[in-house]
Amino acid sequence: MISIHFVHNGANHALPAGGIYAVPRAAGFRDTPAAELHSLIAEVESGRPWRQVVSDRYAVAKPWLHRIITDPSRTKFFDTVLPADDGLVLDLGAGWGQTARPLALRRPVVALEPVAERLAFIQAAARQDGVDRNLCYLGADYFDVQFETKFAAICAIGVFEWVGAFQNHTDPQERQRAFLRKARAELAPGGTLVLGIENRLGLKYLLGCPDDHLGVSRIACLPAPLARQRWQASSGQPLQSFTYSRLELEQLLRHAGFTNIEFFSAFPDYKLPETIISLSDGGHALNAWLAAEQLPPEHNGYDGTALDSTFQEDLQTRYRSLATTGHAQHFSPSYFVRAS
Repeated sequence: MISIHFVHNGANHALPAGGIYAVPRAAGFRDTPAAELHSLIAEVESGRPWRQVVSDRYAVAKPWLHRIITDPSRTKFFDTVLPADDGLVLDLGAGWGQTARPLALRRPVVALEPVAERLAFIQAAARQDGVDRNLCYLGADYFDVQFETKFAAICAIGVFEWVGAFQNHTDPQERQRAFLRKARAELAPGGTLVLGIENRLGLKYLLGCPDDHLGVSRIACLPAPLARQRWQASSGQPLQSFTYSRLELEQLLRHAGFTNIEFFSAFPDYKLPETIISLSDGGHALNAWLAAEQLPPEHNGYDGTALDSTFQEDLQTRYRSLATTGHAQHFSPSYFVRAS
């Protein structure tokens, strides 16, 4: 049975299996208005199957969101990237529960999600799926929690790029560096951090596809100082979301104390991966695959719209050219990373 211990707001807390601890926060990533999500939760708690509730609301009206919540490929990284183990997992930025809930079928999970209504949805759906007793629910900012319990794995899928946002008291890139140091300290000996994140130098972004976080092209793919300048000039706002190249991300992880780091290319991206290939062989397997196979159809990661056939053809042609020179691994659209 799960029992986790942590410090929050200067007080010690213990959270048992199925337990919830939540401190409401106004800030945080939302893809759905709070009132709308509360109405979904009410339907689920009335006994309607949660998948049907989500499908009725979003399958036609918001098909991208529907896929993000329900597509089975969300958990494809379990068998490829996540180490086989039965130890406790911390799922950071648990969202709608896409990782925490199915993973709880295999092992104990702590779902940390700072947006209160999202956490409530995870709990309602987990009860229906019969995994509630293999989950703990924690509603707080990760930086405000000091875990005394250590974790066999920490999952941050689509989280690292956002950890500097929704706050204005710390430089966002320094906050990202602090995030990695904190995660490293809260892993048990031999534990593993698993990241899912877009590649700053993803080929589709270099060719002009809008960034998944800003929704515009040719800014997020620039080096951070220039990207900050361009975003400030165009929006009047400071840039708070940052992605990195493979080499940049590896350097950040090593500076945080990780020594064993393995990258995996994800196509068409880490959100809805169809193909995940380890780069531990220097990218040889990936380059061979790209040289021989048809790419899965790419999409705009900001809103899910399909890329037109000409853009897709350009991607295919350029990936094959890069593969023949042995360099395509540096231009993958997304990475999963396993670090310990």
